[in-house]
Amino acid sequence: MSDKVLSLIRWAILLRYPRLSYWYWKVGHYKRIPNPANPQTANDKFFWRKIFDRRPEFTEISDKLLVRDWLKRNSINIEGPPVLWSGTDPADIPGHLLSGGVVVKANHGSRTNLFLQEAPPNRSVVNRKLRKYLRKPHGRKKLEWGYFGVSRKLFVEKIIPNMVAEFKIFTFGERVERLQIIYGRFSEEGISADVWLPDGQGGWTLFEGSPEITRNANRPMPETTQQALDVARQIGDHFDHMRVDILTDGHSLWFSELTIYNLAGMIPIVGRDPAEGVNTSWDLQKSWFMQTPQSGWKKLYADRLRKVIASADQT
Repeated sequence: MSDKVLSLIRWAILLRYPRLSYWYWKVGHYKRIPNPANPQTANDKFFWRKIFDRRPEFTEISDKLLVRDWLKRNSINIEGPPVLWSGTDPADIPGHLLSGGVVVKANHGSRTNLFLQEAPPNRSVVNRKLRKYLRKPHGRKKLEWGYFGVSRKLFVEKIIPNMVAEFKIFTFGERVERLQIIYGRFSEEGISADVWLPDGQGGWTLFEGSPEITRNANRPMPETTQQALDVARQIGDHFDHMRVDILTDGHSLWFSELTIYNLAGMIPIVGRDPAEGVNTSWDLQKSWFMQTPQSGWKKLYADRLRKVIASADQT
């Protein structure tokens, strides 16, 4: 099996998924033809993950309710915010649970969170919005297949009082190559964020560019940062790559979610650079696809990709 076959597989994927290929071509405001057959950047590896790495656990951990069972089964010592109710009909949510200080979520995707700091003035409007959340086929356009098999539900979760920050920790096995800390979710000042990168000496350096989602916070790390990193590394050890989201009030930690496809499957700015840590630390040989026996053309492809990766590591 020659490298020409890797090229053939690359173009077969691009032609089979034209809309997704176009998205990866334009993502990050730069134009390059993606390579999901022999990925050289983190963004291409997300593309590769969508096509090849169909790890069965991905559906369980994409479910915002069932992922808690995964944590317990794997002895991860962190609790999520209390779940007060779950079901499939928003009309069944007891009214007193919506009196404030809660968030109502759909368990099968993102941007389906309704934060309620006080009781809603019109329950019927809330119910219509929540039913819309349930109908949303999350991930279809960008092939985030981990969400496809999730049995859709709504759930009411207690908002952590006095929440200081949200950690978004990019793990590659036990390595952490990117730490994003978001502040002010409910503050009058609004959301701000910092991105921290390893300094190569066991510490962290503040990334001077934009966090891509909001204004820079330019704040010191919360005191619970090391504790959050320890939990994230424990979770990350189970995967070739996983984004671990953790909440803190400055004293304690709560689990938020695991994210398989950051921003639908890309990392801003650094995700397009082969030399960045988010790429060099992402070892595809530790993925489910590469560690699980394949058959037919996928076996030939996996064998060839394994040799290409090993050859690149020796240069």
